[in-house]
Amino acid sequence: MRPILVQIPSKLLFFLALAVAVGLLVRDLWRRRSEPGAKLTANPILLVVAAAAIVRFRSPTASFIPESGTFSQHWAPVPIYAYGVMLGTSMIVGWFLAMRFAKQDGISTEAAGTIYMWTAVWSIIGARLLYVVMDIKTYGAASGFVRDPIEIVKVNNGGLVAYGGMIGGFLASWYGCHKRKIRLLQWADVSAPSVVLGTAITRIGCLLFGCDFGRTSDVPWAITFPKGSPAWERHVEDLHLLTRDAPRSLPVHPTQVYEMLAGLFLFGLLMFLRKHRRFSGQVFLGWVLGYGVLRPLIEILRDDPQRREIGPLSTSQFIGIASVLLGIVLLVQLTRRYRRDPAALRYWEGPALAGASAAGGSGEAGARATASGGAGARGRSPGGAGGGRKRKKRG
Repeated sequence: MRPILVQIPSKLLFFLALAVAVGLLVRDLWRRRSEPGAKLTANPILLVVAAAAIVRFRSPTASFIPESGTFSQHWAPVPIYAYGVMLGTSMIVGWFLAMRFAKQDGISTEAAGTIYMWTAVWSIIGARLLYVVMDIKTYGAASGFVRDPIEIVKVNNGGLVAYGGMIGGFLASWYGCHKRKIRLLQWADVSAPSVVLGTAITRIGCLLFGCDFGRTSDVPWAITFPKGSPAWERHVEDLHLLTRDAPRSLPVHPTQVYEMLAGLFLFGLLMFLRKHRRFSGQVFLGWVLGYGVLRPLIEILRDDPQRREIGPLSTSQFIGIASVLLGIVLLVQLTRRYRRDPAALRYWEGPALAGASAAGGSGEAGARATASGGAGARGRSPGGAGGGRKRKKRG
C-alpha cells in the first residue's frame, strides 16, 4: 500500500506554471504576427488558474491571490496520489486505443479525440457525483458541505464510483455523437475496450491507495493493510475486531485485484469480439453484460463502508443488474435487425456519419450500399446478403 507516490514542492510548481503560461502566450502572440487569423489558445489561462489553485490549497494564506509574505512561508507540498496516477495512465492508454479503433472503424481521429476528451471529463464528474449522492449524509449541510462547497472536488480524500463514471461518460458520448452525426453504436464499439482496460489499470491505484478492500478471509491469497489504512480503520473503529495497537489489518479478499483481473478478462473478450463481430454494438454489449455480471459478484466480497445500499443490493449491484437487463433487451433488438438485413448494421463498413450521403445515393440506402460493398470486398457477406462476391471499388 502506497497512497502517495511522491510529493512535489508546491512553490516550484507555482513558478513553473507561470513560466510555462508566459512562454505559451509569447508563442501564440508571435504566431499571430505571421498568421493574423490565428486564434489564441486557452492554455496560458488554464496554467494561471492552476497556479492560483496551488496558492489557494498549498500556501498558508489559503487565498487564490498571493499576499505579502506568502512566499516567505512554508508551503505544503503537492502529493501525487497513486490512484490519480493510475487514473491518468488509464486515460492516456485509452486515448491511443480509441484513436486506433476509430481509424479502423471509419471515424475521423479529430471527432474521436474530441468525443473521447469530453467523455473522460464527464466520466470523472459522474463518478464523483454518484459518490456524493451515495454519501449525502457526509456532504449534507450539517457536516459543513454548504459552508465549504470546494469539498466536492477534493477527490484526493476518496470518492469515485465506477458506475457513476460510466453513466456520465455514456451521456457525454451520446451528446458528442449526436452533435457530430456519428452513430452511437459505432462509437460505443470503439470506446468500450478503452473503458474496460482503464478499469483494470485504475484498480491498481485502488490497491495502492487501500480503498475498495474486501471482507475478512482466510484464503491463501488474502492480504493485509498497514495501520491507518481504510481496512485497518474498518476493523478497529467499526467492527472492533482489532485494538488500536494492531500493526496491520486482518487478512481480507483483494477485491481490487479481482476487479483488475475482471477488467483484463473483459478486455481480452472485447478484442475477440472486435475481430469476429457480426454487427455494430456487439463489442459494447460484451462490456455491458460482462461487467454487469462480474461487478455484482465481486461486490459480494467487498467490505468498504463507503458502499451504499438500495434494498438488499449495493448501489453497484443494483446498477449492474439493471444494465444487464437493458443490455439483453438491446441485444435481442440488434440481433433481430441483423437477421433482417445483416449489411445494414455493420456500421464500421460504411460511412461513419449517420445519414451521410455520397454521389448517387444518400441516407440509409447509401449506407447499406457501401456496407454491402465493404462486406463483398472481404468475401461473402453474412447471410449471403448483397451477393457477397462483388468487390468494393476504391477510388
